[in-house]
Amino acid sequence: MRWPEDFLNQIICGDCIEVMEEMPDDVIDLVVTSPPYNIGIDYGKYYNDKKSWSKYFEWCRSWLELLYKKLKSTGRLCINHYLSCGKADNRHAPLMEINHIALDVGFKHHAVAIWMDRTLSKLTAWGSYCSPVAPYINSPFEGVLILYKEKWKREDKKASKIDKRLFEKACSGIWEIPTDRLRLTSATFPIELPKYCISLLSFEGDIVLDPFCGSGTTALAAKELGRNYIGIEINPHYCEIAKKRVAQEFLFGMR
Repeated sequence: MRWPEDFLNQIICGDCIEVMEEMPDDVIDLVVTSPPYNIGIDYGKYYNDKKSWSKYFEWCRSWLELLYKKLKSTGRLCINHYLSCGKADNRHAPLMEINHIALDVGFKHHAVAIWMDRTLSKLTAWGSYCSPVAPYINSPFEGVLILYKEKWKREDKKASKIDKRLFEKACSGIWEIPTDRLRLTSATFPIELPKYCISLLSFEGDIVLDPFCGSGTTALAAKELGRNYIGIEINPHYCEIAKKRVAQEFLFGMR
């Protein structure tokens, strides 16, 4: 594949690790993504979403290492994942572990913004009701881990057009994001989430990458906000949905 003709403003069907290996280093301004959660979602034959957690985090390290290489020195990275998930006696904190791996890779930590996933069904599970035997502490929140490569401050002051209200809401760290009306894949990813990240953390004309683009929510948000996008998706069905969405055949929806 040729840079930038075969990458910029394209939805690329393939394994994100293989595709990113063909990209030059130090070219991406912002990554906004939500990787598979490893909770058993059915992605068909293209991806196993029920690895052992050790294997899952090994895989996360592989794409984090590549993202570090592809980002510019002032590049930022936003990763959406669960703060806590699993059964009562087998819980995990994926976002914390990914943060640990990312720091080991070389990234620097900036913040975590949180938002409530209102599509979770287990909002009233108690475990041992009114007893300390084995209570189930619900965690219906997802977090957006915000990292950067080398420099947080950007010296280039290009256009961004972020309004005061959105800026203040995004900087609060608590993102009140509504559930979208149309669900196109098995995973939740409301378009307001990448819009917050892109508006707050990039300028117009920047390159925004989503290596797990699903139905193209990040790409659509980037296009609407005047950024260049690169979407990578392993499932051909979702690739076609994403291509149609960024061509404005779908205007709303969830990942």
